[in-house]
Formats: sequence, structure tokens, C-alpha cells
Amino acid sequence: MKNYKTIAKTADYLKEIKKSKFTVHLAQTNSEAEANDFIEKIRTQESGATHNCFAFIVQENVLIERMSDDGEPSGTAGSPILNVLQQQGLENVTAVVTRYFGGIKLGAGGLIRAYSSTTAEGIKEIGLVENRLQQGYQLRIPYHMYDKFENYAKNEKIILENKQFSTDVSVEIYFDLSNETEELQKMVDSFQNQIKYEKTDQEFKQIPIEAN
Repeated sequence: MKNYKTIAKTADYLKEIKKSKFTVHLAQTNSEAEANDFIEKIRTQESGATHNCFAFIVQENVLIERMSDDGEPSGTAGSPILNVLQQQGLENVTAVVTRYFGGIKLGAGGLIRAYSSTTAEGIKEIGLVENRLQQGYQLRIPYHMYDKFENYAKNEKIILENKQFSTDVSVEIYFDLSNETEELQKMVDSFQNQIKYEKTDQEFKQIPIEAN
């Protein structure tokens, strides 16, 4: 398992080009089966469309890439969509671009630009995340130290999950595997060994990627 970049959420983005309406439907898909299910969902939802072209990239033991022009001239739809996903270094993502023909032909070059720009702009609008494999820890923090710990976590960009307040405070946190040991020791030292911790599971966590 490795870290990878993908879209932030399932969402749509609409663009009109010479009276044709192009909508890119984007979803996180973690397998070829999930990708195919999403494609079929959009095909059913947009059954009246002129075309529902798609591309997806998923990591399932090996990297799987698929695309379809769905009746558009060969190489003018599926390939441009896939190229955008590849150029942005995305994985576990499916893009279906729905076209409702507006009566004006775009030509091969126009179609390539339309499908690629709709996909790229949709991804930019939705945003990206990096799925990072992180190590979880269950913490027990003395109640009187919790406010200080919250400030520490905010400054260190540590997300606090599943907070429970009792005689002490229990929270879950996660560290990147690349600097887990250093970050854990830094936290322990900052609170003079008064925070008790227990290692839990490794999980993929979505970290927002700020746009350039």
C-alpha cells in the first residue's frame, strides 16, 4: 500500500461549449467493480444524453486504466479524459463526461479540447486530496492538560478524532508513517510523558492538497 492522490469527493461540473452541454461526473472508486458501477449509474441517470464517455484509473494489485469514447470519433473523448487523470497523477478515480449535443459540430480538435477541459476544470473545482497511510494512536490525556494539548494539536496540524471526556480525555490521532516515530516522541516530550498512548490500526486518511 502506498500514498496516492485523488479527488476530494464525488461531484459534478457542467460546462457549455457551442451549445453542447458537457458534465463531468467524478467519483472516488477503489476497484474496477466500483468504477463500473459508477459508470452504469451515470449512464442510467443520463440515459437521454448523446454520449456518456469515461475513463478511470484504479489500483487493484496492478494499475488498471480503462476508457471509452461511447460513440464519439475514436480518440476524441475517452483518451483526453484519461490523459487529464494521468497528467494530474490521480488514482482510484472515475470520470464520466456526459454530452448533450447542441447542434453545432466541434470537429476532432474541438471535441478533444472540450472533453479534456471539462474534466480538468471539474477536478480543479472539486479539489484534490492525498490519501496517506497513517498509524493510529489512542491517547489518554489528563483533563487539566487538554486545552494545552488542543492548542498543540492545532499548531502541529494533528486532527483529533473520537473525543471522549471522563476523568481524563480520550482521543484518536494519526501520524504519517514517514515521520511517525519523531512526531510521537515530540508529543510525548512536550507533555513530560503525562500523555498515555496505545498504538492502534493503520488507515488511509485524506489530506487536502492546496491548489497552486
